[in-house]
Amino acid sequence: MLTIALLFAIAFTFVLYLFISSIYTRRRHATVAQQLGCRPAPKEYLPDPLGLVNMYKLLRANSKNEVLEYIRGVFDDVSLRTNKTVYSYDTSMLGDRVFFTCDPRNIQAILATQFKDFELGKIRTGAFAPLLGHGIFSADGKQWEHSRALLRPQFSRDQVKDLDLEEKHVQNLLRTLPVAADGWTSTTDIQPLISRFTMDSASEFLFGESTNIQLSALSEEAAAKNAEDRAFVEAFEACQDRMAKALLLNEFYSVVLTKKHEDDCRLCHRYIDRFVHKALGRDRKQDPVGESSKKEKYVFLESLVSETRDPIEIRNQLLSILLAGRDTTASLLSFLFLMLVQHPEIFDKLRSVIIEDFGSFHSPKNLTFTDLKACSYLQWCINETLRLYPSVPLNGRRCVRDTSLPFGGGEDGLSPVFIPAGTEIAYLVYVMHRQSDFWGPDADTFRPERWQNHKYGFEYLPFNGGPRICLGQQFALTKAAYVTVRLLQRFDQLDGSNLSPGPIKWAVTLTGKPKDGVRLRLHAAAERRSEAIDA
Repeated sequence: MLTIALLFAIAFTFVLYLFISSIYTRRRHATVAQQLGCRPAPKEYLPDPLGLVNMYKLLRANSKNEVLEYIRGVFDDVSLRTNKTVYSYDTSMLGDRVFFTCDPRNIQAILATQFKDFELGKIRTGAFAPLLGHGIFSADGKQWEHSRALLRPQFSRDQVKDLDLEEKHVQNLLRTLPVAADGWTSTTDIQPLISRFTMDSASEFLFGESTNIQLSALSEEAAAKNAEDRAFVEAFEACQDRMAKALLLNEFYSVVLTKKHEDDCRLCHRYIDRFVHKALGRDRKQDPVGESSKKEKYVFLESLVSETRDPIEIRNQLLSILLAGRDTTASLLSFLFLMLVQHPEIFDKLRSVIIEDFGSFHSPKNLTFTDLKACSYLQWCINETLRLYPSVPLNGRRCVRDTSLPFGGGEDGLSPVFIPAGTEIAYLVYVMHRQSDFWGPDADTFRPERWQNHKYGFEYLPFNGGPRICLGQQFALTKAAYVTVRLLQRFDQLDGSNLSPGPIKWAVTLTGKPKDGVRLRLHAAAERRSEAIDA
């Protein structure tokens, strides 16, 4: 009896402590908010105090590949209920406050002007750590600063300008698109082909050796030869899918990080370690990369080894850059060709510009970094694709100290909003990129010409911003431009009659891609059409 009474007393005391603590915290927050001139932000309708119903709706929308439009709909719903256009709102998920925003002024504060008030947070670092360790995309504070300083020199313009390795992988891509006697390819989902291309290209840039996944699809012999490479790619992609699901579960992220996830992470680590140990084992007295003959290709790993000899750190950074560099480029190219097949007049105009500026497929000219950047209409098409279909359509941060964001509070939305330490922030690049207030009444329309003389700030954010802006931005854009030019030199028509009808659905993992793929036929240009692509 005494034991039961003691347990009851302890439980009562604990509950009382939590109650008093919550009152004290609310009063302290109210005082700080008043000092900062903050006003409350509008709230999402909550059927229950813990936000369980809304959490369920969010997860259900994600399972149906509709999460981005679902969140966009919440912004519209809050705007309708408050009778004003809302760019930020508060909600609760599993009892924790989450602040959603698509306001470029708030996003600029989070990523740049108030950078030190926010970090990735324990949920993201915890979800990413099993695969990426303390790489640049799963580190905060001093660890992140160290990673940034280590990697920045590896993305100098000289490395980005080197396009020689791309051509070999473009030729392999074209081998997976054989042309029949009538000049057309068969109906093909080019999304996985593009994904294999970017993996082959990125792996050769990073490791000095390509995974050659494209060749595995051409014959059983090649598939058997590249079995280890294919196993790595499959495990790597499975890990990313689980990491994306983990982020949606907030504090319960570890539920999806199963033993299978651990096994896949170990497989990825063993694969990368093979390249790392080979690089570390080379004689240091050998001619360093970049100081030998100009014909020697740049290898990211070799350059990284000259900066650090820690094999774990090297592995973490390689996996981090592979994840970002491969998937963002694949996403951009997939959505770009989806836009081109849906807008044949834009395809024809872009191809005409490409032939004029860069020549034909078998007689190319001016395929340099500088000329690709100078081709305005090509860059407009890429920019417009990234506006409508940003590779990372939603992102997040965690507040590390009591602070405020400049807009979203009060009746007019022009007052600051108090953000206490521990608050999760979700910023919606996808929603911001489609706001008519920023982009005009045709914000949902693919119109490359809108980029003529357009000056943009934080309302256009395809590669993040502030100190964490993507280091590989120019690398991804240059690769995408090069591949687009070569494919449009080779093919003069696209047929999308087998595309899924209706609005484009996203498959959102750590990056976005078309859920139903990019199923089309391509027609070879007349120039030497009957000739086979060189093996």
